[in-house]
Amino acid sequence: MEPEYSFFDAPEKKENSVWLNFLLLGFSYGPMTYSLARRLFVYNLSEVTDEDINDGIAVGQVMPGAVLANFAAYLGYLVDKIRGAFAGMLIFIFPSFVLMVVLSFLYGKYGQVPLVQVILRGMSSVMIALLFKVVLDIFSTGVEEPGYLLISLASFLLLLGNVNIAVILVGSVAASLLHGVHSKKLVWEKGHGKIPDSDQVRDYLATHSWFLWMILGLLGTNSIIYLINPEIAAMNTVLFKIGLFTFGNGYTMLPFIYKEVVQSFHWLTPKEFSDGIVLGQITPGPVIITATFVGYKVAGVIGAIFATISIFLPSTMLVALASETFVKYKDNLWMKISMKGILSSFIGLLTLVIIQLGRVSVVNFKMSLFTAVAIVLFVYTKINPMILLLVGLAASILFLR
Repeated sequence: MEPEYSFFDAPEKKENSVWLNFLLLGFSYGPMTYSLARRLFVYNLSEVTDEDINDGIAVGQVMPGAVLANFAAYLGYLVDKIRGAFAGMLIFIFPSFVLMVVLSFLYGKYGQVPLVQVILRGMSSVMIALLFKVVLDIFSTGVEEPGYLLISLASFLLLLGNVNIAVILVGSVAASLLHGVHSKKLVWEKGHGKIPDSDQVRDYLATHSWFLWMILGLLGTNSIIYLINPEIAAMNTVLFKIGLFTFGNGYTMLPFIYKEVVQSFHWLTPKEFSDGIVLGQITPGPVIITATFVGYKVAGVIGAIFATISIFLPSTMLVALASETFVKYKDNLWMKISMKGILSSFIGLLTLVIIQLGRVSVVNFKMSLFTAVAIVLFVYTKINPMILLLVGLAASILFLR
């Protein structure tokens, strides 16, 4: 039996290349993260398996906060337990954080970033190709049965109707389990509903006491910050709350951020917030790296640091807290069927995003050809996603102006 892992134990020694790969992963754009993670951690290092990558996608979806940051935190947990979850997330978002601080400075000094629209058009085409490849990858992992395809279709239609993503995820899991019971893949066995005894509860609380201490530490730290700069403390509270309770992805979090930072606290104007989203699209990380721009506007580099930590930390804490249980029970058939339901709904979400991006970006023959070539390269070659992105950016500047 494996010994319990304490948050304060000495970390296991890992090759530097593992953490360097988290840094490289931080330079990937959107769904490229999943493809690049397979290349870096499955095929190059053999640290995790293809199934682990799919599990990470599912964990990223069911947790609140930024899906990609949650995915990186889960990979970090597989590498080095609790500390690995925090290290993986921090290293993953570091490139985007640095670039966003630089862009925020340039925005404040010059007000405009050259070639933004051209670059974004090229990125959109590559992103469509990446999303298409991710859908194919997930589709080939066991969700091609008619029952799961119906879940994907239902998720797609519900998303069109602006149904809350959390409701869709819960419904997808429920539908997947019902499908498993109906097809007799799942059978309720004695012991499934066993209530933990007092010793198990006590051991669990003792093992996860780091979570309580961390919450108390954050409350104490923010109280001290309030005495020094109440505006930063208020910003920390607002962003932490959004990161803790908002499910879906970065795009679902943006309306909540807008309501607080523009309408309630007036830290940004509507135009500045819109520009911050554009700058966030330039960075390779999660879309809510826009929070770094908000923090920079509130209190410079210090504000950017606090804002970034506040928006990403809550979900990372939950990933670190829940991953142990997930890893322990992931081979349970009920858990596997549940994950298939989540992945099926994820296909519906990605399909809708592909359509929405296509309607906005693929507006002429040149863009259609550009997108089609990217899709062919992703599907039929083993080209490195980062190389294709760089080529796509260069081609967009040369040919799409």
